[in-house]
Amino acid sequence: MIVGANAIPAQTTAVQRPTPAQTAVATAPQDPATDALAKLDNFVESAALSRKAFAEERLAHLKEQMTTLSLFDMAPGFLAGHTARMAKELESAATDFARAFKALAELEQPASAEPASDSPLPAAYLEVLADEAPASARLKSEDVETAASFMSTAQHLRSVVEMIASETRDSASVQWVTDSAKASTSRVNDLMAGLEGPSGFNKVFW
Repeated sequence: MIVGANAIPAQTTAVQRPTPAQTAVATAPQDPATDALAKLDNFVESAALSRKAFAEERLAHLKEQMTTLSLFDMAPGFLAGHTARMAKELESAATDFARAFKALAELEQPASAEPASDSPLPAAYLEVLADEAPASARLKSEDVETAASFMSTAQHLRSVVEMIASETRDSASVQWVTDSAKASTSRVNDLMAGLEGPSGFNKVFW
């Protein structure tokens, strides 16, 4: 009896074992401090972007209010109070925008750019400097437009306030309100002027 048999070799798959270097990379523990700092930076960036966007929305809303305001003939006293409230709201929005810009600018600075903790400058002066953007910070084109819009809106409000003040010289209460509004518009201009550090903000388009 003849028995025919075809020998079929069994196929085997080579097992690829990781090299010691690959194993070290895969099992290397992540530095908890680095991970925590990365999460903090992401949180700060997200919060700053949200704050900046909200400030821009408030600015747009105030500009719409000013357009509507120009359509009505209001009593000087009421107009002064309403304009003063708008000036305060503009100052608040400008403050949020400036602080958000400063926070985002600081995230982009290298670690070596942070000021030394043993600075010989007085603490009060350091607090003032802390409100300014980093010296190397520069506004992006869209931020330039927003800053210019804040300043032009402040200028518009100030012109309305000065017109009211001129028409109501005999009213001490209205004068007090208009002075408060003018102070708010001045602070808006100062905030925008400090966005690019000591060099100052000089890209204003009325």
